[in-house]
Amino acid sequence: MPFMKSWRAMLTAGAAAAPLVLVAPALALEGSDTDASPGAEASDVIIVTTTRTQLSNFDYPGMASAMTLETLEQIRPIDLTELLRDMPGVEVAGGPRRTGQTIRLRGFGRQNVTLLVDGARQNFSSAHDGVLFLDPGLLRRVETVRGGASALYGSGASGGVIAFETLRAADILPDGRNAGARLSAGYRTGNEETRGSAALFGRSGVFDGMAALSLRESGDIALGSGLDLPADDSTVSGLVSGGADLGGGLRLEAGWLGFRNSAVEPNNGQDLSVVSALNPLVDKDVTTDTLRARALFDPETALISLDVSVYRNEAAVDEVERVSGRQVGRDLTTTGLRAENRAVFNLGAAELALVTGAEWYRDRQVGFDSATANNQRGGVPTGEAEFTGAWAQLETTLDLGGAGALTLLPGVRFDEFETATDGAPSVSDDAVSSRLAASWAPTPSVRLFASWSESFRAPSLNELYLSGTHFSLPHPVLGPPVFITNVFIPNPDLRPETSATTEIGAAFTRRDLMASGDRLEIKGAWFQTRADDLINLGVNFAFSPTCFRPPFFQPCSAGTSFSQNVADAELTGFEIAGAYTSGPLSLAGSVSRVEGEDRATGAPLGALQPVNGQVSARYRFEAWGLDAGGRVRFAGEFDQGASPAEDRGGFAVLDLSAGWQPGFARDVRVNLGVENVFDTDYERVFAGVSEPGRTVRIDLTWTGAW
Repeated sequence: MPFMKSWRAMLTAGAAAAPLVLVAPALALEGSDTDASPGAEASDVIIVTTTRTQLSNFDYPGMASAMTLETLEQIRPIDLTELLRDMPGVEVAGGPRRTGQTIRLRGFGRQNVTLLVDGARQNFSSAHDGVLFLDPGLLRRVETVRGGASALYGSGASGGVIAFETLRAADILPDGRNAGARLSAGYRTGNEETRGSAALFGRSGVFDGMAALSLRESGDIALGSGLDLPADDSTVSGLVSGGADLGGGLRLEAGWLGFRNSAVEPNNGQDLSVVSALNPLVDKDVTTDTLRARALFDPETALISLDVSVYRNEAAVDEVERVSGRQVGRDLTTTGLRAENRAVFNLGAAELALVTGAEWYRDRQVGFDSATANNQRGGVPTGEAEFTGAWAQLETTLDLGGAGALTLLPGVRFDEFETATDGAPSVSDDAVSSRLAASWAPTPSVRLFASWSESFRAPSLNELYLSGTHFSLPHPVLGPPVFITNVFIPNPDLRPETSATTEIGAAFTRRDLMASGDRLEIKGAWFQTRADDLINLGVNFAFSPTCFRPPFFQPCSAGTSFSQNVADAELTGFEIAGAYTSGPLSLAGSVSRVEGEDRATGAPLGALQPVNGQVSARYRFEAWGLDAGGRVRFAGEFDQGASPAEDRGGFAVLDLSAGWQPGFARDVRVNLGVENVFDTDYERVFAGVSEPGRTVRIDLTWTGAW
């Protein structure tokens, strides 16, 4: 239809021009809060605590984001893709199924992204079974810090850190009220998902706490291509948390977060081909439990602000093949202890803040396969890895008089680790990671910043001790039902990855720009990461010559797979984000790109991304209790893949949403949304499948307090 074509053309043109006129919510303006320069109102200042500083996001010499509870309640995400897709540099790959989604950040894969939930490390990692399982409806905040962060977080933070925080009673309970409840329900057409949740929260004296339960049922996912992706699943999530303010600056907290998912889908949650003997239909059960306890001690002295936490995270994915009855499993238990103190003191005319800390954590993995003689699952070795680290970060701002102010942020961390499995020699090593970042404020409205950081990643259990079958194929001569295998080969000689990242950027903010009380803020950066000994899975796919000579059966193989170090790799890219607010109007957007190559061969390397981002607008009709808005998500053409099959066309997709709190029932909120309004058939890089088509959603929430 000419009308539809013209609208799509307008959207595509607008998306292409958007980075030139508006860039945005990678700052803190993804929620209603904003960042601030010195002298701004306190309510404007947002601190991304994952940076371990008390600098506002505008002053921080790097790129970070904070998504607030208000934004989470507007977008009502159902999975990692919807939760993280507006954060520049972050990509959720693996397809639309919840159980197959994995995270990439600035060109690095899951192994180089540190994930935290309420401070507890989430180290579960799988090639095909997903990486993080939680219900976004139980979150209050999401933070990302992009770029090398090993100087604070040790192994596996070369790409950055993503921190998730769960709901607390104080997030929902208004001042002056001591108890409350929240009920919520919703429906989505794209996967026929129905959901319901209930929460109770309260405080009494020094105690506060809450309990929440969330249920989701969904079916196959309707794709923009017109096909349905099999993805029936059922999810139950729970949260119990509480705390006590005992006086003298001491607060104790404890909590449990649980997730249960039952799905009927192909064995490989990321495989989008038809179900077959090579990718059989399975009953898949995903279980996670995170237990944590925390003590905060902040007495009336500048030298002590202590945070001590202990946690245990258990994650398991168990599958039963429906036809053969074969059972496979992957269990990972992470136990950790972390202590950190912030001390503020003066050195001459300079005020300094010194953060020091230490942590220990251990991963224990168990792999199971009922079809093997020793019940060991291929690619999932049973073993453990143990890490110990200590760090220090200094923060100071120097007054340069008429030249403005200079903020310095040096940091260093020492780590040692050991990885072991039965029947093989253990692997141990240590590493020092450092970072120096600086931000210059020549005027209150301008920031120029630069940083240099070292990062490392220890080889994982899976990479060091790979064994068993990687994948099976029909015999090249005999065909089904005769199959041959590509097998994993262990490599205990793997060296740790090391990388150095250089980043330069600038930020600008201005109030009263076009109207009284309005505000514009833009922040952007260019980065380059040089990585040595990058760990990569190599696949030597080749049929052995004996496959083609009688008797064909023996020996015949489809080659081997093994972890290997890539000597010299480079990733480069940029991020720009910005926001504008004027009374009831909010505009936001972001744009980013990642390129990478093996410097020795010139071959593409890394989780690369074309120019992509989003632009959004929202308007608040205060008198009606209504807010409404739209967002355009866009990406340019991608032609950097290792083969033409990985090339993807560009796209622009429109989403609309609205929220209403009627004047006659202020305790009720109705959310409506239409995603992919024009039912566009598009595919993200490395997804391997079309994205969901047009989806209409409705959510109804009641909150009461007394």
